[in-house]
Amino acid sequence: MVSDKVIEDLREKALQTRKDVLTMLRGSGVGHAGPSLSLVELCVALYFHHAKLDPENIMWDERDRIVLAKAHACETIYSCLARRGYFSPDVFPTYEEFGSILQGHADMWATRGLEYSGGSLGQGLGFSVGLSLAARLKSPYHKIRRGPDYKYRVFCICGDSETMEGDVWEAAFAASHHKLSNLVNIIDYNQFGAYTSIGEESWLEPLMDKWRAFGWWTTEIDGHNLREIIETLEKIDNISGVPKCIIAHTTKGKGVPYFEQTHLHFTGFTEEDYQRSMKAVYKV
Repeated sequence: MVSDKVIEDLREKALQTRKDVLTMLRGSGVGHAGPSLSLVELCVALYFHHAKLDPENIMWDERDRIVLAKAHACETIYSCLARRGYFSPDVFPTYEEFGSILQGHADMWATRGLEYSGGSLGQGLGFSVGLSLAARLKSPYHKIRRGPDYKYRVFCICGDSETMEGDVWEAAFAASHHKLSNLVNIIDYNQFGAYTSIGEESWLEPLMDKWRAFGWWTTEIDGHNLREIIETLEKIDNISGVPKCIIAHTTKGKGVPYFEQTHLHFTGFTEEDYQRSMKAVYKV
């Protein structure tokens, strides 16, 4: 049972994360505001409560791996990494500048603490399957074992439109075949792609039935309810023998009403936009 104090502390961190995202957008003048803001509670729950991480030892072999498959939504991850101590928040205004450690898509070679470099969608889950298999190895010379012993867990964060990629389903099949119970795929189901609603783009539903048909333990949650997120993550730690999928229902642009209403994806961002957005987030 998660205490009320823990939840309240995480809510404060989520508020700070939204402020940080807007600060980055202000510095660059552009960014993926909508998909970044829909991820806030999911990332805060992982980085500040559930995942095993050590900012002082980023190559710790037993750290949990967090893979942002929808790498364009990197502003939220950057905020969480900075507030966990991987680097200073002072670099937020340099977001998307040439030579900055904060690139427009997540780049593990540029940003301390990232586990994955993303651009083309659909590849993050396959990468996560590889990480999950590697967690079974005692050394590079040992064969992969089917046993329950893993050195770490892998949390992959996918977009809903991203699951239209064939690579995702090939990876889903492989994860089920190898019984990767240390792998959790979290789908940011905000119902909108870059230009249209999911319903107009594809026939994803019934999404939960499809993941179950591929052999995954699957559930649906409110992706902005921190208590529900944490309780679900804790529950699936005790489920063995299968990979797990969490379909998180979210709102694109969560926290800024005019982002939510327009299902904002990528946008230009002026000083006026920044001031208006901050007032919305802080409700002043």
